[in-house]
Amino acid sequence: MPLDDRIAMTLYDRMFEVITGADPGAGLPSAFDSQHNMFVMAQRGMVLNAADYRNPWTPGNTDGSMAAAFNIATLTDEIVAPNHLYSPTGQKVSDVYSKMVNLVVVSEPPPSEELQKKRDELKKVLFERAVNEEGKTVEKTSTLADDEQKAFNAYQDAYLAYVATWASAQADENLRRVWPITGAQALQRPKRAFADWGAAGRDQIASTKAQLATLNEGQVARAFADAQFRLNAYKLVHELNEEFYRTNISPSDWASGDPATWPQYSFSEANFKHEFSTEATSWGGGAQVSVGLWSFGGNVSHADSRQAMSQETTDVRLSFRWRICPIYRKWIDASLFKLPNWSVGTLTTAKGISGAPDALMPMIPSALVIVRDVNVSAKWSAQDAERISEATSGGANVGWGPFSVSGNYSHSSTSDKFSAKRTDQGFVIPDIQLLGVVCTKVPPCPPN
Repeated sequence: MPLDDRIAMTLYDRMFEVITGADPGAGLPSAFDSQHNMFVMAQRGMVLNAADYRNPWTPGNTDGSMAAAFNIATLTDEIVAPNHLYSPTGQKVSDVYSKMVNLVVVSEPPPSEELQKKRDELKKVLFERAVNEEGKTVEKTSTLADDEQKAFNAYQDAYLAYVATWASAQADENLRRVWPITGAQALQRPKRAFADWGAAGRDQIASTKAQLATLNEGQVARAFADAQFRLNAYKLVHELNEEFYRTNISPSDWASGDPATWPQYSFSEANFKHEFSTEATSWGGGAQVSVGLWSFGGNVSHADSRQAMSQETTDVRLSFRWRICPIYRKWIDASLFKLPNWSVGTLTTAKGISGAPDALMPMIPSALVIVRDVNVSAKWSAQDAERISEATSGGANVGWGPFSVSGNYSHSSTSDKFSAKRTDQGFVIPDIQLLGVVCTKVPPCPPN
């Protein structure tokens, strides 16, 4: 198998292992199981201007940037096709969900007062209503639910970092030999985080949500009415009078944090695999990596042309830092997707929200896979050295494998360009770039 294929698909598989996998000896739940989630990777990463996302406005940070809050909402709003290769459908999560909630038609008898009362009491565990600065009644998460979510975020971050360390150790003979010692030490952080999550109300919140899901089956109209109220509570207006729904990415400093805290991956030719998962093979076929690692023109889902690395290029080495950054949309009630007795009229026609060919929202992005400080070195052939010079000159749209080497910033209001920096051994890409997304599969709906 050509080295180009091996490099690209090894990267996909290594990330896929960390995102959906688990150290079998850890005894802890994975952050994203493959049954309900899919890792979707771009054929070429989207380089982001970090300044566009720093210090977003929140109710607790009213001096923050509304533009940054808008940019975050926009970045996380694209619906992608249910394939392993990143391919936007043109639909937006906020648009499909808001129409679903507001255009719903419920066909059920009115619930009893007893059911309504039980449901209202359970909701108090998760939500509370308050009056904002404008005098409007809004719904927000309860203190218990907020603390539980923060503890879950901490566990998810700790566990993903641990699995990344574990996966790196399995690929290195020296690290694998001492893993029984180093692994036991590394496991303490996610174990503590898991215990803290439990102490913050994990079981109580899970039980409350399960009971509500059961009661909602007999109170579908009420569940959608509550969803409409919550949706409006998270609506904001950008300076350009564009409405959007406030969305968070964790950790909050993902666009400006200390890179030393990000896990680092390093590869040499000995680490590039020869056999791959079906997911990596599917991604590689869609991304056409067999044609070559170098890509020119195009965008995140396709290239105008590709060229293979020269066979005279040897000793390829690659390192980068990366993080899996969960997305939180408090304005979405995912339990609605599983409820009976509702439809949305002409919104979906025959497509449906999910579960049918060409459905409007088969998946929802639930985490961003961000990389930075990409460093590629090799003993380059004259041909590949020339390509590096072209890419680092800043005048072309060039990619190497799934990494963008030069071009325009994605999702930016400016026309600013970026380019890798040439080194004696190759090139370095310091900017953060969105390499892919973890998507949660939406259950087939509506039921009618």
